[in-house]
Amino acid sequence: MPSRRQERVAKRIVQEAVAALRDLKHVRLGFITVTRCEVSPDLRHAKVFISVFGDDAERERTLNLVKGNASRLRGMIGRPLGLKMTPELHFAFDDTIATSDQINRLIKTARESDPHPEPLTGEEAAALVAASRPHRSAGRRRRDVDADPFEAVRFDVEEELLPDDDDPAWRPIRLDDLPEDDDDDEDDS
Repeated sequence: MPSRRQERVAKRIVQEAVAALRDLKHVRLGFITVTRCEVSPDLRHAKVFISVFGDDAERERTLNLVKGNASRLRGMIGRPLGLKMTPELHFAFDDTIATSDQINRLIKTARESDPHPEPLTGEEAAALVAASRPHRSAGRRRRDVDADPFEAVRFDVEEELLPDDDDPAWRPIRLDDLPEDDDDDEDDS
């Protein structure tokens, strides 16, 4: 887990990398998005993740161009950071955008091919959740999906705290049924 300082430095590197890539002004530089940064605990190395719009050839060409200008970008990023030693920059592709796009396309295809496009009822959703859970060993009993996990505890508490209905001494009391105490102030003197 990164420390707060690592997170702050990574956030600043992302901000400065965006500005530095904008100022790089290279003709072959494609459409780049800096998505995130991971900084080593000693702050000597920073892995900057970029996303490039285009096909695989465009992505490779842009990544090679950025890697070729890494020392120049390090200087452009390091000045505003104000650190004693600017981290060495390592650039890599961030495929999360492409992966999320692929997942969205798969979901869209599944929705279009679904013979029952209406939403599931609560019972159908519970049955799907129960079916998707891995089966446990034969020795252990599987809990019902709709079972209340606090039911046993609730019964125990009710038995301890609430008396039986057959007890004549116990009956609910309304505030209107309480006797009025007219002489509260007179007894204190």
